[in-house]
Amino acid sequence: MLKLLSSFVLFSAFILPKEVDSLLNQNIQTVTDTNFVEINDTTAVLDTLVTTAVKADTLAPIQGMPLTDVSTIISKRTFLFDQYRYTGDLLSSFNLNFTKDFGFVGYPNETFIYGVGSSGISYLQDGVFWNNRFTNSLDLNLIQSENIDSIEIVPSPRGFLYGPYNNPVTVNFITRDFIPPQPYARIRYYEGPDGEAMIDGKFSAMVAKRWNYSFQLTNRPKDETYENTNLSLWQFNTKLKYFLSNSINLQAYYYYVDKQQGLNGGVDYDSLTRSSEDPTADFYDPIAAPVFSPNQKLNILHHNVGLRTLAKPFDDSQLDLSIYYRYGLDELSDEQDSISISRDVKEKVFGGQINYYQRINSVSLQLLSSYESNTNMNKKLKIQNGFTFDENNENLTIDIFNIGGLFTLFLLDDNFQASAFYRYNSLTTGDYNLGRSGIGIDLNYRLLNKLKFYLGTSSYENYNSQDAGSFEAGAMFNYYNLLVDLKYFDSDYNLYMPEIFYGPVPLEVIQTNKSQGLGLLLNYKIWLLLLETNTSYYFRYSRSIPEWQFNGGLYINDMFFNDNLDLKAGFRFYYTGEFSGGYYLFEDGDIRSKGSVEPTNKLDFNLAGEIKNVFIFYFQWENLFGNQYYITPYFPMPERNIKFGLAWELFN
Repeated sequence: MLKLLSSFVLFSAFILPKEVDSLLNQNIQTVTDTNFVEINDTTAVLDTLVTTAVKADTLAPIQGMPLTDVSTIISKRTFLFDQYRYTGDLLSSFNLNFTKDFGFVGYPNETFIYGVGSSGISYLQDGVFWNNRFTNSLDLNLIQSENIDSIEIVPSPRGFLYGPYNNPVTVNFITRDFIPPQPYARIRYYEGPDGEAMIDGKFSAMVAKRWNYSFQLTNRPKDETYENTNLSLWQFNTKLKYFLSNSINLQAYYYYVDKQQGLNGGVDYDSLTRSSEDPTADFYDPIAAPVFSPNQKLNILHHNVGLRTLAKPFDDSQLDLSIYYRYGLDELSDEQDSISISRDVKEKVFGGQINYYQRINSVSLQLLSSYESNTNMNKKLKIQNGFTFDENNENLTIDIFNIGGLFTLFLLDDNFQASAFYRYNSLTTGDYNLGRSGIGIDLNYRLLNKLKFYLGTSSYENYNSQDAGSFEAGAMFNYYNLLVDLKYFDSDYNLYMPEIFYGPVPLEVIQTNKSQGLGLLLNYKIWLLLLETNTSYYFRYSRSIPEWQFNGGLYINDMFFNDNLDLKAGFRFYYTGEFSGGYYLFEDGDIRSKGSVEPTNKLDFNLAGEIKNVFIFYFQWENLFGNQYYITPYFPMPERNIKFGLAWELFN
């Protein structure tokens, strides 16, 4: 570890600019936002340091690059006016996204992108792999939503290039990174029924001429409704940045998570049908409905520490170098009559990665490489009738090395891009060594900055060294007040998920899956009216997702009161088609069918208004008609309720 730290410092020290910084000619890379509504954002101006009075010694931070320039980018302005509860909700504007919602606030919902769910998505934060290494999945409640500046979703043919496990899908959360002209603070608060609330506070300031310090604290509590559904979640992050020059930025960060969650496993519908005269009515009664696990608790503790260097060593180049350490402890406990079961999964991860981009004339090369060593300890303890049994006590260390790259040829004034990419992955544990590789190509064409086409395909070996591949074709038209984004994909992959502790395990996640689907995002604004629609249809899909789903909103959206109020208010409708609940494997070895999930729908009223670009108020009336339904058997979704909140940016 000392050698890697020394290398990090020396590497940073020797990357010097070719000439004295003018501090005026900075090429800050930008990515086109999928949101067609152009809004003058004061926060965005601050983030990119576009000021009216520029001094000779003005610092301009190096913005972290997206993983790829053909990704779908969901900007902060896109979701700033949405009524989101947690980070998973921020993905709802992607047109091939589905959330298998468990209904209870804080529960680890399963998110599907390109038809891929748990153990198939690499979640990264600023390019660093954030998944739990034991399950190869991530509870998105553990990512601080207010720390996100934008979200990058990599096209499916390139998904395997990032993260250690060759997963078919990659999502990168890009955090906010800016120099405040004066001490900056932001507060966001919302409150809902049954003690549901969230408060987040962020502070950032220049503590010295070239030093910036920031910290952020988030708390989300929720009282119990159905038995064993209480939540307590604390999150904290702090960053210290040193701007050595406009060509070298150094950063140290620390993230802390402490989550305590009641995991009741949903309503025990089999028991309810035997004991109730009207099981359908009692199913939605928090008092009458029995739950599967009334005493199952999950405690999560995470520490994430890292050092990062962003540098521009040459013209048209950028380097992103990180080393990181992660400690995670997931403790599950459950007491049933005379049996007490506890299961602890502990992980320790140490690694480093490099992402280097260089363009020369009409070609560019991007080098991607990473190494990490992770140790997982899985211990299960069972106490029955006073006797103690240790089961599945495992301690496994895995070393993973990746190297790959992208070569891109630019033609027709950069409007046409042809790319080829390759990756080699080596996994070693004990005397066992496994090498896996993948290759792909894609084309990207842009016509008059209004019409874009994408076409790509790849073939690779996945987590289990099974052959996998993906094909994607898409088109986007963005002109004035109209946005049309169409995507088609066809993928073949195989996922492995070890025995997990959130309750019954869906069998389909350990089987070969073939997904094929179509996604359409259509937004149109006329006068004060804004129409937003998001539709997905799957020709082939697993049991865990519906054949098709739709959500759309009609809003009043414009500037009012001499452009002092930016208002978005209206109704949003959600429809989820029928799909199979799948077959579940229980701890007793029994395989049971959950049957099919009937089509569901709900209607929400949302209102959000931003005053003078610094203060936002929120109001939501959720599930206006009080529909009783579930997305995941058998977890009832929230009934009619009201939420309200505010977000306030302070400049002292």
